[in-house]
Amino acid sequence: MRHKRPDPDALGSQLGLKAVLKAIFPNKSVAALGEEEASLNYLGRMDPVTTLRNPLLIVLDTANRDRIDGDLSVGEKVIKIDHHPDHDPYGDINIVETGVSSTSELIYLLTALWGFDNDYINDESARLLFAGIVGDTGRFLFSNTSSMTHRIASELKTFDFDAAQDMQLMNVQSLNQFRFKGYLIDNFEITDKGVLSVWVPKSVLRKYDLTSNEASMSVNMYREIEEAKIWFMAVEEEDEIRVRLRSKDTVINDVAEQFGGGGHPFASGASLKTGESIPDMISALDAKL
Repeated sequence: MRHKRPDPDALGSQLGLKAVLKAIFPNKSVAALGEEEASLNYLGRMDPVTTLRNPLLIVLDTANRDRIDGDLSVGEKVIKIDHHPDHDPYGDINIVETGVSSTSELIYLLTALWGFDNDYINDESARLLFAGIVGDTGRFLFSNTSSMTHRIASELKTFDFDAAQDMQLMNVQSLNQFRFKGYLIDNFEITDKGVLSVWVPKSVLRKYDLTSNEASMSVNMYREIEEAKIWFMAVEEEDEIRVRLRSKDTVINDVAEQFGGGGHPFASGASLKTGESIPDMISALDAKL
């Protein structure tokens, strides 16, 4: 299992671990569970499972149990493997390491402990773990990219897969998503200190025929603005407002936690009941600059 609205690291670590486990235990039944994200189907598809008989559940890349795309109660035991701060240790075993770039990087390190010279990694698992690392490091541009990240990425590229093609597919956008960037350029606001915010109501999602997840894929475009120190996109969904919060070098996950969310120091999220909380979030972020 992994979190709702999966990104490349969630799927890369989930499907990558599945491939690793099948290499170690070819006779075991291993299934990848959760709703699919159409834009990431090139990484792999979820398994149709109707009956689970007291399985061991392994949850990847999911900090809080509320974000899990699935029901923990169906499992006999639960293992949590993650790289977010461990504020909700919901697993019977919790393997959490915040010093890695991604859960995919952590899976590679764990596999190195299980097999000599990583002999449980194959071309498919290498492709998936590489994609997860690329996704969570923003193509190795974000500050979570370490020398170890580069070393692991280099080792994964020794396997036979088309990394350039997958990186290109990761950034392909529909015509509507591209046109939506015009709205984002025209409708953001920025404070004197450098907190940038943009409000995306449901009417705009309908206009561009986008899901909330598809719209949020453009949140990092504001990184290119010199004056923007912190930025967030608030997207109105049916019963909540999803906030994607980003920062260049100011820790912002503590502010996300104030508003019922959390995440990484420089990349977090939160869910708001109404838009009335947005000015308070802007003020809290402004106070950090």
